[in-house]
Parts: sequence; C-alpha cells; structure tokens
Amino acid sequence: MCRRQLRYSSVSSIQQRPKVMSSNRVSTDDAFVRRLNLNLLYPLDAILHAPTLTEAGRRVHLSQSAMSHALKKLRDHFGDDLVTHAGGDQFLTPLGMALRGEVRRVMREVEGTFNYALDFDPLTSQDSITIATSEGVEQMLLGPVLRHLSRDAPNMCINLMPLDMAMPQQALEHGADLLLLPASTAVDRLETRPILSDHASCMVWSEHPDLLDQFEISEAHYRAARHIAVQGEAPPFQPLDAKGADLLKSRRICVRASSQATLPMLVVGSNLVATGSSWLFQSYASMMPLKVIPVPFASQWTSIVAQWGSHRRRDPMLAWFIKCLEERGRQLMGR
Repeated sequence: MCRRQLRYSSVSSIQQRPKVMSSNRVSTDDAFVRRLNLNLLYPLDAILHAPTLTEAGRRVHLSQSAMSHALKKLRDHFGDDLVTHAGGDQFLTPLGMALRGEVRRVMREVEGTFNYALDFDPLTSQDSITIATSEGVEQMLLGPVLRHLSRDAPNMCINLMPLDMAMPQQALEHGADLLLLPASTAVDRLETRPILSDHASCMVWSEHPDLLDQFEISEAHYRAARHIAVQGEAPPFQPLDAKGADLLKSRRICVRASSQATLPMLVVGSNLVATGSSWLFQSYASMMPLKVIPVPFASQWTSIVAQWGSHRRRDPMLAWFIKCLEERGRQLMGR
C-alpha cells in the first residue's frame, strides 16, 4: 500500500480574509476573540501536519466524523479549503501552508500559558506586602518573623497597618494584602488559613508582692487586685460561663495603658494584673521580669487566622510569607 504524501499546491498567491477596520479597535478585537472557537486550534494544527484526516484525528483523539466537522468549521472561518485531495494525496492550499508554522507557534504559546507559574525567590525579591492586624498580633507573631527577613528576604518591604476589628474588610479596600485576626471576626468569602490558637492568661511582675511564690491567682485575689488594660480595648477572650464573664467585667481597672507596647513596662515593678493573650504575655516574660499565670476562669481558645483575597490564591510571595507565619505559630505552640 502506497503511503500518502503531504504536498503543497503551487498556487502563487495566498488567499487572505479581508481585515475589518473599526474606529473602536478594542471593542472589535474583543468581539473577534469571543467569536473564535479556540478548541479548533488542536484540530487545525493536526490537519496542517498530518498526512490524512484520519491520522490528524488520531493525533488529537477525535473520530474521523468529528475531524470532518472541525475541518468544515475551519474552512468556514478562514474562507479557504486549507487542504485539498487529488489522486489519493492531500495538499495544503497556500493559506494552509502559511498557517502551518504560525499555528504551531501559537500552540507553543498556548501550552506555555497554561503551564505558566510565577516564580518567587525571597533572597532576591524586592516585592512589598501590606499586613493589617492588631498591635498584639503584630508583636507576638510578626515581630519574630520580621526579624528573620533580614536574612531570608533582605530586599522585601513590609508595611503594617492597624486593623479595625469591627470592619476588617476595609483594610483590604485600603491596600492590605493580608489580614491577621481572630477567627471570630474573620471575613466571609476570603481565603483563610489558621495560624495560631491562643487563650487567656494573666501577666504580673515576677516579684509581685502578693504572688511572689504563686503560679496561679485565686478568684478572690483576681477580684481584689489592681488591674491594667489597654485604653479602648475590648476584653481579649470570651469566658465560657457567667462566672467568668462576671469576673472579667468586674475587674478594678486602675491603669489604662496607651498601647500594648507599654503594657509590660507598666506591669514591671508594680502589683498590677494584666489579662490577655497567653502567647503575647509569654513573649514579654522572655525579655522582662514578668511571669504568666492562668486566669481564674474558664475561657475559650481563640484561633488567629490569616486571610487574603481569592485572586491572590496562587501568589507565590504571599504563600511564602504565610508559611513563615505558620512556622512561627508552630514554634509558639511547641509543635
């Protein structure tokens, strides 16, 4: 049996479809793209390179009837036969011959697009990231992470902005790339990753006159103690029962600090009792003469989560930074 040969016909001129010009080029181009059936690229490439229509179908896993249907659509689109048959041989028309290399080039670009992935190298990246969170989370979680960036990502720029827990969504509207907040205030329909589980504790001076040798505080002592809290800050943790809620509400707040940053320095050398994040307080205690003791009531654990827009789901820079946060969370929880 003779093998059919793919030949080029010898017509000297290439037929081309007339170009439609429009004063509104963007709209015309968009309409043209929508009009194209890009699924026909694969059959077209196969038809232009295979010796027969049957072989073209085999290469793209389509039946001969499906390939015939595709060829009819392609002929209608280009206004040209593209391939002709004579004496058992298949010939490319001049337009088919001209399209052969061009279609293969487009196919390579399409494949490259679908295999496209963003690269991120923290050592050379000059990207910036804006994070919205509370002051406490900033100190507890971000502080250690940012200290490592001078080594791991020396050229990255980190911007921190305050987070309004009542309206966290606004931070994204004002340019934040990432939110760090309690799960109870998380925003619906955002990508979410748990970073750390936290719970309530008390923090006192390590030489507190009434708790010098104590590693817990009684309910009676908690009620009678002089307490310190951050100005305008809501109770950090929700008690699990009415007794705990009453204890937290009835605290005698004697000092209101201007910020979380000043809280530990005001506690040192005093008989004040602070109530807040166990992990943050332990961080303070690792640097100052402070000790952390359990609260005298049952409180629920709170999960701190990272949130970001779904359009950034495959952003490698953001994914890398979130992994850094997760690692810090594991360190805090001893895992």
